[in-house]
Parts: sequence; structure tokens; C-alpha cells
Amino acid sequence: MLRRWIRFAAREDGFTLVELMVVVTILSVLMLMATTTFSGVKSRAQDSAARQTAAKALEVGRILFTDHATYATVVIPGDLNATEPNITFNDATTPSDDPGTASADVPGGTGYIFVAAVWSDSGKCYFIRDWITSGIGYAVLPNTTTANCTAAYATANPGLVIFSTRWPSS
Repeated sequence: MLRRWIRFAAREDGFTLVELMVVVTILSVLMLMATTTFSGVKSRAQDSAARQTAAKALEVGRILFTDHATYATVVIPGDLNATEPNITFNDATTPSDDPGTASADVPGGTGYIFVAAVWSDSGKCYFIRDWITSGIGYAVLPNTTTANCTAAYATANPGLVIFSTRWPSS
């Protein structure tokens, strides 16, 4: 019995180098596929956070419009920060540099337009505009820098920032 056990323990069966290389190759392909999938999820989550902040900024703006009956008397960023302390509001020329910060403006002096810009960590700037006479508009500026993510940029570049009735896909 002891001899049989010694012979079993002395056997050198195992995986060949080719078999190990096949296993490593398969695991590498699976890791590459998982990494690609997760990078897309991260980008979409970053964009979603920026869109939510922009929508919340618009909601705060509309609350203040209801209180004042115009956007013209809303103090930016003071009234906005006092109404919603979870978002850091900047003036029209100070850029948004993270999804928790919004650059806001009341352009034109009419008191009927409110614009907010929010930066996404994926490299996009999301704009939202409330035009009391025309409705709400959404826009995105892909592949940009934080320097361009201001409410004033959306107002000064109407050809680059085109507002639509829903969030653009890019």
C-alpha cells in the first residue's frame, strides 16, 4: 500500500505549456472584453450625473422664477446657492469643473431665459435652458474643456450649442 502511494505521488502529470498558454489567452480576452464594457458604463454614469445636476439647476431656477415672476431679479449665484445648497452655483463666466457645480446665467436682460452649464468628467459639457416663452431646451458640447463649460459660452455661441427638446445622444 505504501509503495502504491509513493508511485502515485511521484507521477509528474500536469498541464503542458500549450494548455497553460491557451488558458492564459482565454482569460486575457475575457478581461479585455470586461474592461471595454466597464469603461462605457463609467462614461455613461458620469454623463448621467451631469445631466441630473443640470436638471436640478433648472428646477432651482424655476422655483426662483415662480417666487420673483422673472429671472431678472434672481441674484446669481447667491439666490441659487441659498435655494439648493447641494449644488455649487457659479456666475455665467466661471466654468463648471465637476458634476456638482453649475454655471448659471440669465442672458439678454429680459428675465425670461435661464441657462445652466454642468461639466461631466467624461469630457462633455451639458447645457440646459429655460426659455419661458418657448420651453426647455437641452444641449451637449462633446470633447471640450472645462473652460468652455460656462453658461455664457452657450449664450455667446448659438451655432455651436444647439438646443433641442431632449438630451442629445452625444
